[in-house]
Amino acid sequence: MDRKIALLLDVDNVKISGEAFNELYEKLNAMGDVVYCKFYGYNDRKHLYLSDAISNFGYETSPFMRFKKRFSQLDNRILVDAVKLNYTKPEINTYCIVAGDGDLIPVLVELKSNGKTTIDINTPYQEQNKHMFDEHIFIANLGQGAEVYASKTTKKSTVKSFKGEAKQVSVTKATPFKKAPVTTYGTNETEDDLADILKDITKRYSELDFDSNSDMPKKLRLIDDIENLISRENAKGEGMNSDNTDISQIFVDLQGIVDDMKNAL
Repeated sequence: MDRKIALLLDVDNVKISGEAFNELYEKLNAMGDVVYCKFYGYNDRKHLYLSDAISNFGYETSPFMRFKKRFSQLDNRILVDAVKLNYTKPEINTYCIVAGDGDLIPVLVELKSNGKTTIDINTPYQEQNKHMFDEHIFIANLGQGAEVYASKTTKKSTVKSFKGEAKQVSVTKATPFKKAPVTTYGTNETEDDLADILKDITKRYSELDFDSNSDMPKKLRLIDDIENLISRENAKGEGMNSDNTDISQIFVDLQGIVDDMKNAL
């Protein structure tokens, strides 16, 4: 069979490394011709190792989803694109889908019922879907993890980001952040303050359901607290204006989360 392959790869949730991608790409091209490729959750700084493939072959990208907690670790854009490609590009007869944790069975049934071959790789997310794939590719380099960017300064603290990965960042002195209406962080700030703030934001956010109208005061309070934090840090020349690219990206993500929370209300 003359294989025309589509590769749909979530580089944000699967955290595939440059070495793992190169290995996967070589194996797929040995099986046929990769005629379509799209990277989901792509960040041009974080995923710099994919830039050559994107520029040389014209592959497509979708930016990371800033408000993903409501949608689990499955980027639903993969499902939409797979079905769309199935009907708009009938010459594609093979789909390699590398996705985060979630139910792929409906889209796999749709592809297979149209005579398409489906391929997966050895990610821990595919267990519930594994029996539905026709073929499996083992990637030896998958366990190496994705590349991460360290800060240029020497004092570092590990901060848990909103996407779930650990980043190495140099943390400057942070303004105390209000955890609750009457409870705030102390005034003796340390370089770990930002990590504590992000943990508090993540905890409060995870306890809220933005698909319902419940807990509206808590939602509005969280939005207000994050906006105040961003405003204070920006005014000090930190936050989005920080010379530390990791810190500035965290505050860009924070602003994106605020925007998405407002849209969900």
